[in-house]
Amino acid sequence: MEKAIIIARCSTNENKQDVSRQSKELRKVYGGQYEIVKEFTYYKSGTANDDINDEILDFAIKNNIRHIIALEISRISRKISSFALFLEKCNEHKINIIIDNFKLHTLLPSGETNSMVQTMLSIASTFANLELSLIKERLNSGRSKFINEGGKLGRKVGYRKSNEAFIEENKDVIKFLRQEQSIRNIMKLTGKSCGTIQKVKRLVA
Repeated sequence: MEKAIIIARCSTNENKQDVSRQSKELRKVYGGQYEIVKEFTYYKSGTANDDINDEILDFAIKNNIRHIIALEISRISRKISSFALFLEKCNEHKINIIIDNFKLHTLLPSGETNSMVQTMLSIASTFANLELSLIKERLNSGRSKFINEGGKLGRKVGYRKSNEAFIEENKDVIKFLRQEQSIRNIMKLTGKSCGTIQKVKRLVA
């Protein structure tokens, strides 16, 4: 079986989504077709994940990965230029990108580029970028309206979160600490700050 890796990403503000759900769905569909050798699952904005995409490409090239699987194009990147560079690098090394929601493959079985699909994905990446712009616009509009009507953002004055609540909110960090992951890796996997991870480590020690 040809080797494949899975990309499962959510933005730090997409609380209702779960990278493990994405990963589980993709394994169910493709686990019988390819040897899934690694999953890159993490929480980070799709406009600020170039470093992780570089890490993914580096792993894929060094380990002779033939397929990179993602649920949708925005899971790889929401930046048009970043996705274009990612696609170009994959083409260069004959790595097929599979976008599950459209059932699209960027390479033909022969290993040649699938020009029609790549054109479609270029258009799709534009829509992914536009979708993000619309989301930001709606959020900013909602915040402005809330503030204009007398609302206040942020925590209440004097608010202090209990240690129990803090630990409950950061169970994902605890899981990775118990796996003896480095703080740097945990930051990448969870999208949380070094200070947050250090505090969790101190509280559960």
